[in-house]
Amino acid sequence: MTIVDEPPRLPRVVPEWHESGACNLFPELDFIDAKGPAADACRVICRACPVRLQCATDALERGEPWGIWGGLDRLDRKAVAAELGYPAPAVMPEHGTNSRYAKWGCKCADCRAAHTLYESERRITARRKAKARGLWVSPLALDRPVRVGRHLLGPGQLLLPLPGLPPHHAAEPRPSDLDLAA
Repeated sequence: MTIVDEPPRLPRVVPEWHESGACNLFPELDFIDAKGPAADACRVICRACPVRLQCATDALERGEPWGIWGGLDRLDRKAVAAELGYPAPAVMPEHGTNSRYAKWGCKCADCRAAHTLYESERRITARRKAKARGLWVSPLALDRPVRVGRHLLGPGQLLLPLPGLPPHHAAEPRPSDLDLAA
């Protein structure tokens, strides 16, 4: 089998052990969407299967979210995965989505681009809502370095003024990025 960076959802190459599986003798049973008595029948067949261990291990390594593999359904695989350090069985979103980046930690270029787009749209929406409610305050930019406690704030750093307090003497008002875009 070929080695890939990310475990595939379905094997790209059918493993050698697959042809020896007892499930191949029972094509009328649905091992992927088995419920009730059919699920019990699938488990019985798996108990007598000569490649049960390879089947279960392969499903655990892939984080397979569907069906009965090696006698283990999704909940069984989830418990075994947590105990032995395999990925939890779950349906992953497509590449190029923010949820794949944020929830699954995918750092591919498509997922990073989707996350960047999502964040920029979220910030623009939040600024518009804050402005509509009268909460938006234009930031101030420092014109020279200022020491605040142990921290040195550099020129050009933005400060958000607090309501009711006078602005810092080293700060000058800066036009808002939202005002420039509008």
